[in-house]
Amino acid sequence: MTSGDILVEIPNLHLPKLAALFEEKAPWAPHMVSFVHTAIKWKENPNYNDKIVILSPYNSWETDGTIIAIVQLLTTQDLVVFTLDDQCTNLYKGLTETNLLSYTKRSVFYGVHDKHVPTVKAYIEHKQIRLVADVPCFIYAIAPQDAKKFTLECPSDVYVKKLEPSAAKRINDLWPHRFLQSEQYLASYIDANGGYGVFLKSSDQMVAWVIKHAFGHLAMLQTEEDHTRKGYASLVTKALSREIAEEGHWPLGTILLENKNSVAMFEKLGFRNIGICSFLVVE
Repeated sequence: MTSGDILVEIPNLHLPKLAALFEEKAPWAPHMVSFVHTAIKWKENPNYNDKIVILSPYNSWETDGTIIAIVQLLTTQDLVVFTLDDQCTNLYKGLTETNLLSYTKRSVFYGVHDKHVPTVKAYIEHKQIRLVADVPCFIYAIAPQDAKKFTLECPSDVYVKKLEPSAAKRINDLWPHRFLQSEQYLASYIDANGGYGVFLKSSDQMVAWVIKHAFGHLAMLQTEEDHTRKGYASLVTKALSREIAEEGHWPLGTILLENKNSVAMFEKLGFRNIGICSFLVVE
């Protein structure tokens, strides 16, 4: 990173302290704890240790938890921002005064908490960056102790197993938000974080799936059209949620505000709405 820049990389050895700070001070944002632990896991993986960096304006994370993280995979840049400061003072300064952020790649301010959306949008307007999509989502979460109780009762004609990176092709083919190199993007997340699928015993065809994304959360949850209303989405949701809970984190997912079917399924499983976040795509 550039010497003298306002954004300073948080050393790997301090990341557990950052996670502990979020766990203590931000119970309203459990995804940030699992995000930092996901970063720690990536830092220990030679295939991904250079794909993520967590920065803070002059190390303000120690006092107010302000971070700006950059996840770079192929042609995509995911930016994760967060702060414990309701005024977002250091977050805004970090965004506007750094020379480390560029938008030559497809860039997404990923899952920005509702508390921080006005600050990020003010930065985007200040820098005259083009906002091409603003996608708000509910955050649904369940306590680890409740998710650990999930059991998988598969119909006799299907089975559930962990995903291989090769599953990304099928997922990408049916993903409505695919983009340039999104298949490879999804394959990287499956390789690094994992996921689960429901497969037909008769043909080994995958008919439902979910992957673990940047926050260590449930994402890309989908069922093939010919196999909806069979409970397959619940199966993969419970499988991945139980895994996340066993790791000590809150299972959670982001759901489009208008997706009433997913909201109903998550609520039936015991998840509750803990807030709203937005995915801001910029150029």
